[in-house]
Amino acid sequence: MNKIVIVLLGFALSLNSCNSNLKKENTDTEHKKDAKVYNDQYDSFEDKGQYWHLEMQVKPKKYWSITGLIPKLHKNELGHKELTKGMQYHLLCQSISGLVNRAVDLGKSDIGIWLHDHSGKESYKLAKQGLAQIGVEEHGETTGIELVTKAYTEVNGVKVQVKDLFNGYVLTDVENNPESNTVATVASHVYNAIIVDVRDKDYFDSLGYKMVYDASKKNTQDAWNEFKDKCKNNALVVMPLQTGEQREFAIKNNLFVINLNKKYNDASAGQNTALFNEVLQWLKPGSPIYGWEHGVGEDLFVNKVSETGNIMVPADWMYNLNLTSLLYKKRQSGLATVLDPKSIDFSEKGKKYVSYHLSDGDNVQWMMNGFDGEYYFTHPEADNMKIAFGLPVDNLSMMAPDVMQLLFDKQGENTSIVQTFGGGYNYADLFGIKGNRAESLKQIANATAAHMRQHRIKVLSLMAKNVSSNEAKEAYRAYIQANNQLEGILAVQYSPYAGGKGDIYWETNSDGYDIPIITVKYSLWNFGNKNHEREGTPTYIANKLNSESDSNPFNLISIHAWSRFSDTGNSKDELAENVLGPIIGPGIAKLNASKLNDNFKIVNVEELIWRVKMYYKPEQTKKRLEIFNNN
Repeated sequence: MNKIVIVLLGFALSLNSCNSNLKKENTDTEHKKDAKVYNDQYDSFEDKGQYWHLEMQVKPKKYWSITGLIPKLHKNELGHKELTKGMQYHLLCQSISGLVNRAVDLGKSDIGIWLHDHSGKESYKLAKQGLAQIGVEEHGETTGIELVTKAYTEVNGVKVQVKDLFNGYVLTDVENNPESNTVATVASHVYNAIIVDVRDKDYFDSLGYKMVYDASKKNTQDAWNEFKDKCKNNALVVMPLQTGEQREFAIKNNLFVINLNKKYNDASAGQNTALFNEVLQWLKPGSPIYGWEHGVGEDLFVNKVSETGNIMVPADWMYNLNLTSLLYKKRQSGLATVLDPKSIDFSEKGKKYVSYHLSDGDNVQWMMNGFDGEYYFTHPEADNMKIAFGLPVDNLSMMAPDVMQLLFDKQGENTSIVQTFGGGYNYADLFGIKGNRAESLKQIANATAAHMRQHRIKVLSLMAKNVSSNEAKEAYRAYIQANNQLEGILAVQYSPYAGGKGDIYWETNSDGYDIPIITVKYSLWNFGNKNHEREGTPTYIANKLNSESDSNPFNLISIHAWSRFSDTGNSKDELAENVLGPIIGPGIAKLNASKLNDNFKIVNVEELIWRVKMYYKPEQTKKRLEIFNNN
């Protein structure tokens, strides 16, 4: 995905390590309504209507692991002939998983399905450990072919062939008609049938399977015309053609599935634009939309999702969503480390402050696939640079609570966790404008507030098409009114991310305190052979900062998560760093900071926000700080 979410850079304040940041503690601690210690300003875990993710509610006793699926070499490829390879096998396995896990929820099977990941990713290991902790162990490993021919499940202690859970198969022809993939996914849950491609038809016929629906010549519009009334309108899956991901989730939850491009990764082949508009209007406002589309500008479909007041959840390369989120409402835990404002030395003079914030924190599939590693969350420079990591705390805590807990546990002492964004990936200024905007904003702001307060998140990042518009300010106001524990908002413009030019806006919360909305001033982003006005190389942005005579001493800097740079030493060339090199994530912040003059100080984003409040609103900020005791 080509999104960027700000990455805040800051020069480190020499704060006492014992009290500058507040440690994580037992999350069973009850919130103290009259707490006088800043560390205690959070809510206990409780369902306050904030949960929008669809939950698998019946716990299987065990699960089968389907093998041979995940290797990148062939899972979504065409051209393979073997039964256990290629796109055809992937769809078969996804349909088995969706139908069997649905059977568990319906009391028709005691054994669920896990799509086995051979990559060794810590996220999926953790998710399986989380299942074991609630008494769900692996039953065994098998291929999808063996599962539907020989394997047994159990129902109340009685053995039943897995094959007997299905009514037959839905036929696809993914080589010649890619949209048959989409049609078959919807037909699979309608007919309770596994997905079989024409490549493998003879084999399944020989096993006694019957074709109950032929999707081989159907398109996505046909699926809508035939099955609209048989799909639930409380969620949607958007995925490209020639992919199998998220089909098991759609099938288990009886959802409609849509591809925007009519050819994989190719918008020139035509798009299902009118159909997408119709489907969005059909959805209940506030519905989650899982997945992503490739080969099309993200604003073209994120715009539409935002306008209808729905929730875009980037989760395209995620697996086993039904089981990773099993009974998630009962498995919430984890508190962010936060900065104690009483530890800040507000008396220092003459400094300019810089804070870095990493982009793309809304991206759930990234959190499941490599975010927690040396390039990003545990980068050697993350703590030194006091990086603010945008995380989809709301969605990840629902979709994979074990992985969310891991990130809380591994948070650096000097880093900040920022909720990104206010309910999935949306544009705050467009949210709900084609419906009941006031109600949509209130609903999403209240839900976001509950997630933030219960995980002790103090900073919110919001994206808008125009961060200075009245519509954007209306959204800021809604989030601030919903959460009197919110300390500040980071406003990112799409696009350029630094379109707000560092301007600061204010809205008053329900306790009468003014809350800053700080826009991104500059963005560190590799554009190849050029820099843009406020976006570019570490040297280019450092030169901008060093030469400023701006009276505003506070600088929010976005780091593009997918950019890489080279270290050119003392070179003053403002483009040379764009030669692709090993410097990524927090390393980009360090490269930029090394070129700033001595007037600058790196702080984390929470400190930046408190300094902004003390600088512009000193009386009320001092009054607020008097409430809290030192830790």
